[in-house]
Amino acid sequence: MRVDLLRVAGFRCHSEAELRPVAGVTAIVGPNGSGKTSLLEAVHLAACGTGLRSTADGRMIQDGADELGVRLEGQAGGAPTTVRLRLTKGARTVELDGAEVDGRTLRERWAAVTFIPDVLDLIKRGPAVRRLAMDRAIESAWPRFEEHERAYRQTMEQRNAVLRRVRRREGSEDELDPWDWQLADTASLIIEARERLVERLAPLFRERVITLGSPQAAALTYAPSVVGESGAILALLQERRREDIERQTTGIGPHLDDLVVELDGRDARRSASQGEQRTLVLGFLLAQAALVAETRHEQPLLLLDDVLSELDRDRRMRLIATAREHGQVLLTATGADGVDDLADEVHELSVRA
Repeated sequence: MRVDLLRVAGFRCHSEAELRPVAGVTAIVGPNGSGKTSLLEAVHLAACGTGLRSTADGRMIQDGADELGVRLEGQAGGAPTTVRLRLTKGARTVELDGAEVDGRTLRERWAAVTFIPDVLDLIKRGPAVRRLAMDRAIESAWPRFEEHERAYRQTMEQRNAVLRRVRRREGSEDELDPWDWQLADTASLIIEARERLVERLAPLFRERVITLGSPQAAALTYAPSVVGESGAILALLQERRREDIERQTTGIGPHLDDLVVELDGRDARRSASQGEQRTLVLGFLLAQAALVAETRHEQPLLLLDDVLSELDRDRRMRLIATAREHGQVLLTATGADGVDDLADEVHELSVRA
């Protein structure tokens, strides 16, 4: 996958902007407030249908503008591809090669592996962050997984609603039966996909952490909250039904899973330094990029926001050299120093008055 042209209008701080990335490493350089991250976000929005930040569509529209527009041209799915996206305060229109599509269709065509500073929470925060990282990695490698994830989430919400009604004595326990069956089926699919992901990702992760300069062995282990086929999960759901009714929530399932990240045989969450955690996160993302290339037979986009800060010269060089092997790289930096001799192209921005 490759971006050849990005044009934006009315996007955050950009009234108009154009970027023509090269096939290798393009560095977007400028001071804080110049809109570096916004250009990466525009690429991600057009390619994957979502921004980089947890904000509503309307907040990406530049203050004072009526709408936002993004045009992305490049190569995806082995063919030239054009995406046109338009946002207003109340509507979104996305066209892929002239046909109107939804976000899922975009993600089936494009894949992006993204680093933003918040990704560092992968190691130090709770299991929910790592579950999300697993599921996003699965979606990048096997896009149809998104359907199973959505079905599981919706089924669990329905089951929890019935649990609350039963607890209030407004419903019968028998109402839980169809939701238990459906939840067990979708749970088994989620568990199977996560097992497959970690099995494929673990050796790639270990290799890339070493490449990034870590002398210690790194490992990934999937820690499911429940194991077994759908029949075994159904039996556990029924066995724990009374407890779930009392708590008014589903107490077993992949929504309680975790991903254990280890360094030198120890849980990295407790033992790794801040620098080691950064190396582990970068190793995870590069491993994800390698897996996407294996499963989709095409290298993803690598969008790296402020990734070089807190890295010494040697680790910067290792990271950029490794990243460029995994796909087209777009990265941001606050100054050209340190990237001008690492990047193939430097795109400089300035703060607009």
